[in-house]
Amino acid sequence: MNKKRTELSRRAFMKGAAALAAAPSVIPASALGREGQAAPSERILMGAIGTGGRGCSLMNICKRTDPAVEFIAVCDIYEPRQQNGLKIAGEKARVFEDHRNLLELKEIDAVLIATPEHLHTPQLIDAVTAGKDVYVEKPMTHSVEEGVKAIQVVRQSKQIVQVGMQRRSAPMCLEAKKLVDEGVLGEVSLVRAQWFWNVGPLPKEAKLQGKFNWDLFLGPAPKRPFDSHRALQWNWYWDYSGGMVTGQGVHLLDLIQWFMNKGTPRSAAMEGDNYRVGGETPDVFSASYRYDGFTVSWILSYNNSFDNGWKVTFQGTKGTLVIGEPIFAEGETGYRIYKEPWRDVENRKPIHKSEEGLPTEPHIANWLDCLRTRKEPNAPVEVGHTSSAACHIAIAALRNGKTAKLDKDCTKLTV
Repeated sequence: MNKKRTELSRRAFMKGAAALAAAPSVIPASALGREGQAAPSERILMGAIGTGGRGCSLMNICKRTDPAVEFIAVCDIYEPRQQNGLKIAGEKARVFEDHRNLLELKEIDAVLIATPEHLHTPQLIDAVTAGKDVYVEKPMTHSVEEGVKAIQVVRQSKQIVQVGMQRRSAPMCLEAKKLVDEGVLGEVSLVRAQWFWNVGPLPKEAKLQGKFNWDLFLGPAPKRPFDSHRALQWNWYWDYSGGMVTGQGVHLLDLIQWFMNKGTPRSAAMEGDNYRVGGETPDVFSASYRYDGFTVSWILSYNNSFDNGWKVTFQGTKGTLVIGEPIFAEGETGYRIYKEPWRDVENRKPIHKSEEGLPTEPHIANWLDCLRTRKEPNAPVEVGHTSSAACHIAIAALRNGKTAKLDKDCTKLTV
């Protein structure tokens, strides 16, 4: 291998990918009004539905990425989060509890959705039906059936929908994907995914700091008396979330399905439990997936931080790709590719590597660009469905104690 040529090729690819990701943030001078503000014809008027930590982060990223973005409305069922969103949007923005009232504002072009998981698809469908473009956080769905319905509604509309699978826009993932497509790994028959954090038990008391609309929070979920733990720690309860199976699994399983390009799993088995964190969804689990032509193992522990972070290992006949955080210093991401056979000392050094980060900015930039060009974004509604479905099949296996199956069209899950 010509090492110099490989490194030059890598730098050229990274430069091109970075330029593509950054392009939407460049607004022509003619489109800007006084003091750097976008002219009225170029503005993108937005609403934010769900202004907790993630929602506020996305609002800030949108504003940094494109000076034409203006948030004119924020919505949250919890009063303190409404105020946090308003601080970012500005005092002139309108505040809502019910997302449906926000969607009635005809001047809004697009919305961010960063609410609890069980509300993602209903609010996505409401937004698209109201004629709004959407950026919806992952996982997009709370069931396979929701994904099928979401695709139908979105594809019957003209709206642009981006799902928050930011690896799809990350330069280092795009680079690694290109190498895999070129056959550097050979035939891959085993992929191993992992995520390890030590988060500690949930607090025994969950105190609200303001008004909380419990009925709007429940939405399509089973009706229950008010429970502050469920209200504030919803991602540890099955009614509102798949827990870390979906919360982290959509990222890793989507990466695997994207790189392998062989569809969704045919079957899955899973074992696990909630040993320490509290709630219902598991804090430790191990899943096994059978895909057409390869097998995936997916393990998680939130009780131990050895090898802290996420990692996916693709093991092929010609080489191995390791992509994630633990392969470098803590807090960094990147990938390395090693030649086969590993037993040969000369193959212990990577033939390709990257130490790039995993920012959300390129994914937001891609969405904002697509709002103007009306092109397909990097993570459309179908990606949201298939990544979530890969998690739902494992959850069904875990909760029923049986192997779960998914049809090839990714429309029906059976146990």
